Amino acid sequence: MIRNWEERSLITANLLNPAFCGEVIRRAIVSYNDNEKDLKFPFILAFLVLPIVLHKRTRQKMPLRSSTYFHAWVEENEYLFLGFADRAKQMLPYTKEAISFLMVHNAMSVDNNGVIEISSYRKATPKGENVTEITEIYKKAELLGKWLRMTGNTQTIFMFLKIRP
Repeated sequence: MIRNWEERSLITANLLNPAFCGEVIRRAIVSYNDNEKDLKFPFILAFLVLPIVLHKRTRQKMPLRSSTYFHAWVEENEYLFLGFADRAKQMLPYTKEAISFLMVHNAMSVDNNGVIEISSYRKATPKGENVTEITEIYKKAELLGKWLRMTGNTQTIFMFLKIRP
C-alpha cells in the first residue's frame, strides 16, 4: 500500500514521485517504440523499468550502449537480480502511480492489445540538485527500452530475469 503524501519521507517523496517515475517509464517506452518494425511497448514491461533503473547498483552496472545483449548482461550480473522479484513487488505501487499520472495527463495510453503509446513527447530537462544522477537515470531508462525491444518477447525477458508476470 502506498502512503499518502503527508506520510511519505522526504527521500521517498522526491525519488518516487509519480512525475519523476513517469518520466523514467516514459523514456523507456519512447526508446522501445522508436523502431522501424513498428513494435510497441507491452504494458507488462512497464513494471520492470523502475526496479532496474532506480536500483543504483544495477543502473551503475548497465553498459553505455545497447550493443551488449540484455540476456548476457543479466547473466554476467546475476548477483544484481537475486531478490529481483521482491524488488519489483516493492516498486509495483510506484509504477502504478506513475502510469496513472501519465494517463491522467494524457501523456500515454494503453490500447486493447495491452501496448503503450506515448501521446506526445518532449524530453524533460533535469534542473536543480542531482542533475547528473537524474540524467544518468534517464539515459539508462532509454537504454533499457531499446534493450527490451531488441531482446524479444515478454516471456523471454521475464525468463532471463527468473520471474513470472
